[in-house]
Amino acid sequence: MEDVEVMELNDLEEMMRKLTIKERRASTLYNLELKIDTVNKDLYEVMLRAENMLEFLAAANSDQLSAAMRIIFHKGVASFPQGSSTIDQFIERCLNHPSDTVKEFGLRGAHTLWDASLPVATNNIHLILKNCLPMATGVSGTVIQMLAKLLPPLFADPQVQAGLQAALECSDTIRCRVYDIVCQILQQHPEHFPTAEPILQRALSDLDTNDVLLQTNVLEILSPLVATMDGFAYIEKVDLFNKLKTILNSVARTPFIRFILPDALRFYGNAASLQPAMFFSRYPEAIDFIFEQGYTEDDTCSLIAYESIAVVAAKDVGKIYLHTKLKDKMDKLLGAVKKLIHSSRERYGPRFIDSLTNIIAAENADSTVNNQIAVIARDFYEAASGRSDLQMVMELFVIPFSEVKMASLKLLSAIIDYRWGQLYLKDTACFIEGLLNRSLDSDAQVTRYKYEVIKKLATSTVFDRFDSMALQQYVSDGAFYKKATVEVDFEGGQ
Repeated sequence: MEDVEVMELNDLEEMMRKLTIKERRASTLYNLELKIDTVNKDLYEVMLRAENMLEFLAAANSDQLSAAMRIIFHKGVASFPQGSSTIDQFIERCLNHPSDTVKEFGLRGAHTLWDASLPVATNNIHLILKNCLPMATGVSGTVIQMLAKLLPPLFADPQVQAGLQAALECSDTIRCRVYDIVCQILQQHPEHFPTAEPILQRALSDLDTNDVLLQTNVLEILSPLVATMDGFAYIEKVDLFNKLKTILNSVARTPFIRFILPDALRFYGNAASLQPAMFFSRYPEAIDFIFEQGYTEDDTCSLIAYESIAVVAAKDVGKIYLHTKLKDKMDKLLGAVKKLIHSSRERYGPRFIDSLTNIIAAENADSTVNNQIAVIARDFYEAASGRSDLQMVMELFVIPFSEVKMASLKLLSAIIDYRWGQLYLKDTACFIEGLLNRSLDSDAQVTRYKYEVIKKLATSTVFDRFDSMALQQYVSDGAFYKKATVEVDFEGGQ
């Protein structure tokens, strides 16, 4: 038995040596990946401690690094379901390595542990903050995602705050990463607002610059914050709503308006979604601004305006406010959506339809829908379609683009959550037949979603017996049913 263990150890050491030889690297990795499941825990830890491993990682190409990730961390997660100090130490060595390639490997290894719900060592969290957050390579998404989730318990730690402050002194790009991490943390952990104050003040000072691209990035990052009670209170305290108005006025007649306008609309929309009555009473010019952009001939601006209004209308309180206080504006905005959907088709069509869906959909469709909300949703739909049936939805459904078809089905699904929607469908000639026609199914995802819509319809009591039976038969047959074709051969060549 001892001879076998020595041979395994010798074999592993030989593989580690070959990994540093460029010409032998690919074949050695292939063999190591084949045999890794037979390697015991002790040998696995020997492999992680080998100095050759870091030398190999620093010189490996992207395919080889991907293979190494599978070999090291997938094996590690399987072998040490509670975590391992050896894996933590290996990640620490990677994160401290002078090569950015090796640092990134350590970061992705830590992400693999975190994704498997294994703990990431506190020291390694500090190293990710110190050594990976300022990296210029394409790791920003992973770094932001991990630190936003891992830092909250450590956020008030002076070492963490020092690391974040140090990153603020890097480039604009790195500074925006810090803002993004902090804003994500504050959305879930508002108790950290006092600690985050210096970083938020730095973000606000970036809005005072003449760099429109930087302003745009910062505004985009701050935007989700205003959809929380504590975030909204902070934004009001620093008077950002009025500051944004000043920024927009300063670039209104310049080409730069196109950069900052979409995020300004989203910012106002998120703010209004929380408490629409309070927001619009305090900042009436904001709602006028959103609606004005919806009436422009610029499809991009119109789309963002619709999406911003949809954020407000997605909540019942928003629907009620828009319907009771701003009905004329809503009727005008919705009256143009049909033309916008058809004119932009593949480019923006699905997003315009999704916005209409969010404006109409009940906030809690799984429960009994409030009659007031049902009436408001019907009024909004009729303002958009100009009819009391689902002809507009049917016309969208037959457009031969999967994205448009899927969006139209989502709209239909939202509409039939209301009884009036089911009655409108009943009164729309040929629509049920079109939904039941399987020959129009060409996209599996669309087909699957259509099946769920028809399952809803099959429980309705508004249809006649013939349509009800057809809907129920469709559900019984399944989403991907294909009718069998029977061929009969006749003897004698007849």
